[in-house]
Amino acid sequence: MARWLKIAWVLIAFAILAICLVLHDERPNSDADVLLGYAMLTLSFPIGVALAAGIGLLGRLLFEAMGYVFTTSYASMVIVWLVFFVAGYLQWFVFVPKLLGRRRASRTSANVRS
Repeated sequence: MARWLKIAWVLIAFAILAICLVLHDERPNSDADVLLGYAMLTLSFPIGVALAAGIGLLGRLLFEAMGYVFTTSYASMVIVWLVFFVAGYLQWFVFVPKLLGRRRASRTSANVRS
């Protein structure tokens, strides 16, 4: 079951990237980057919320300190997608299974001691 869940998660993430890259038309009012952000935020929840806050804070600090304004491009969309993809993948398919494994192991050892 977990293997199919992982495959589905990865396929959905790549589909989001592909759809958003196709929808992006390099215009300032293109909302493909917004769609990408919300979709990947959903897939990587809850760590995605912290990432989004960090990216927003970084953007604000760079603007305040140097006047740098981020623009949306195909490369920036891929980078943002990759950050959320890696964080979400690690969260759901590395860290959560390890935590659940430790929890099961501690329950098993507690039952054996009783």
